Amino acid sequence: MKAVELRPIISEKSMNMAANGVYMFEANKAANKMEIASEVAKLFKVNVVAVRTSILNGKVKRFKGVKGARRDTKRAFVQLKEGQKITIFDAEENK
Repeated sequence: MKAVELRPIISEKSMNMAANGVYMFEANKAANKMEIASEVAKLFKVNVVAVRTSILNGKVKRFKGVKGARRDTKRAFVQLKEGQKITIFDAEENK
């Protein structure tokens, strides 16, 4: 099993979801749900109940007449066992 890179997404939407026990991460595009769940459980020492994923296609942009595209990203929505939290998302709520 390869290592999965997870980056927490801190936004207004993700903070509202975190209040309900669902945390949003950006993951490798090749990572599957089982790998994401095991990585979150290992990193944050929590019990993962469910993982949902979605792939966001990168926007096509133009700069001085040259077409380019942003990279595609995969978002993982991780639901934890009731009563458990990830402290990264709590730090922003206290401000």
